[in-house]
Amino acid sequence: MSATTRSGEKSDASYEIRADTAANTLYLEFSGTLTAEEMEVAAEETVAAAEGLRDGFAIINDVSTFTPPSPEAAKPIKEAQVKLKEMGVGDVVRVVGEETSMVTENAFQRRSRQAGYDGKTANSIAAAERKLE
Repeated sequence: MSATTRSGEKSDASYEIRADTAANTLYLEFSGTLTAEEMEVAAEETVAAAEGLRDGFAIINDVSTFTPPSPEAAKPIKEAQVKLKEMGVGDVVRVVGEETSMVTENAFQRRSRQAGYDGKTANSIAAAERKLE
């Protein structure tokens, strides 16, 4: 399993990307507010991690503590979603919590639909994994 973890410029901002080849699942976790540059790097690392997975791979994306990025920072997210669709992504489950901004949740859903797929939602990683079974 490969993993990348980075802290953002702001103290509350970070992301983690893990590709679990056995489960054929890409795990993403974003928290705080990442800058446009940080989102660009995270998007590139997300696509690179997915390259090691088989067609039909799943994504579990924990955005439960992620703050809506600026429009400029959102561009790399959309580009990565399009690339992931082209790579053969299967199920996508977003982990959201009570504190998750509806703006964040709706923005991810809107961009994924534009990329050609729909995402499900769950309130924990464990619940997201159950949705993939």
